Amino acid sequence: MMRLLKLEKGEELEARYREAKNRILDYDPKQGGVYYTRIYHVHDLASFDHDEESPIPPMRFTNAVYKNKNDYELCEAVNILSVMISSLDTEFPIHVYGTVIERDSLDKKCVYLFRCDKEEPQTINSKGDEGQEDRQLSKGILTIQGMERRVLMKCELESSSLATRLSTVDVMYGVVKDAVEATISIELLAGEFFGEITACTSSIEGRLVLHDRLACITSGEKIATIIPLLRSVVAVYVKEKLLLTIAAHTEDGEFTRCVDYTPRVNGSYLDEVTVGCAVLRVKVVWSIIDF
Repeated sequence: MMRLLKLEKGEELEARYREAKNRILDYDPKQGGVYYTRIYHVHDLASFDHDEESPIPPMRFTNAVYKNKNDYELCEAVNILSVMISSLDTEFPIHVYGTVIERDSLDKKCVYLFRCDKEEPQTINSKGDEGQEDRQLSKGILTIQGMERRVLMKCELESSSLATRLSTVDVMYGVVKDAVEATISIELLAGEFFGEITACTSSIEGRLVLHDRLACITSGEKIATIIPLLRSVVAVYVKEKLLLTIAAHTEDGEFTRCVDYTPRVNGSYLDEVTVGCAVLRVKVVWSIIDF
């Protein structure tokens, strides 16, 4: 009887695994075969929730105290710089909605880079507003070579492509050695701000867009106005610099300031930056990524 129960339990687990596997398998005419559309290298595929958002916050070790370099270990990290449609098998304009998800080795759960509902899609290369039926533009996964098995002599700018459904999507990313985590927040202290804010590191010129002319922001009378950022966390090689470029558009023209910050393994730094008529307070909080 015990052996029979074990067999039944094993068959049940096998059935759950097959069901979970079938959910992330699909046929793609562009590739001419069946392929995985979502992550499958997980400990227990049958119970893994592909839609669960990662609960891991930034700044986890900001307040940690280290007596020497032996108290912590730095790891490699990746900055996703851009996700771009390089070729398209249909006509413009296209109205894109859906998700672009990044997963890392900390918990393999969802970190959203792009999330857009059908009711408010992003229009790309608009040349009109002709109605089109819903069709899958791209569906699949890209795997960046495991950081733990790489020996990096320097930070690298790399790219990968995914050709599925109606498009080829190019992903540009920077691989950062001995990385620390910079969490950025920016407030408007005085004046008004309408412009762009980007970040990069001293060895990789590819820029991360933090803020892109979302609206004209006006300072409050008594409290600082928070400038919304599209993303706030950047991985930086501990021996390089974090570079922020702030461009303000005004009636008198465009004003640009570039400021740099030296990485640390903990703590934070406050800076006041004037760009055109805007006075900004920049805060950078440092942390290691993982023990």
